[in-house]
Amino acid sequence: MKTTILQCVPDNPDSTKSYLFYLHGLIIEEAGIRPKSEEHGYYEYQLILEELAKEGFLVISEAREKGTQIQPYAEKIVSQITTLLENGVPPGNITVVGASKGGVISAYASTMLRQKGINFVFLAGLFEKCLTDENLKLYGKVLSIHDRTDKLSITPAPYFQRSAGLGKFAEIVLDLGVGHGLIYRPYREWIEPLLEWVKK
Repeated sequence: MKTTILQCVPDNPDSTKSYLFYLHGLIIEEAGIRPKSEEHGYYEYQLILEELAKEGFLVISEAREKGTQIQPYAEKIVSQITTLLENGVPPGNITVVGASKGGVISAYASTMLRQKGINFVFLAGLFEKCLTDENLKLYGKVLSIHDRTDKLSITPAPYFQRSAGLGKFAEIVLDLGVGHGLIYRPYREWIEPLLEWVKK
């Protein structure tokens, strides 16, 4: 089966395809595309992209540069999603998966887009610390997944409560015992719920 992984949206997007943006965690900005964390081991970025592409998505992802600013990068993603929408891709065929810092970028993209039909999946990405920005409100169909043992403060509920523009939303807390390492590998425990969410 031919899989497609691109760094940005094609010039003439096929409106029948399903597009998935994958926004990685901070460690890749700092240490390259297969970085190793003392606590969690290797971040298998390429394997994650390949697994998602195998599921039939046209996957769009790039390794961000060190020190990437959140809001300007969110604007870049928004402009790519806008290109898809303008080319007739239905919002339901667009999924944004944000892992950790990638989740913060995805949240800002969601705020800027204000599109109820786009799928957003946050992997350990809805941080308590970002709630200080009162303008940060989520739109779309939002699924949050994190591991119960994650040491960072992941708090989806306040995001859900403040976001009137949500479609459906849900939170899944896994008991894998891998903490923030959940984002480091293509665990079926987060891929399966993602697939189910997008197909609903």
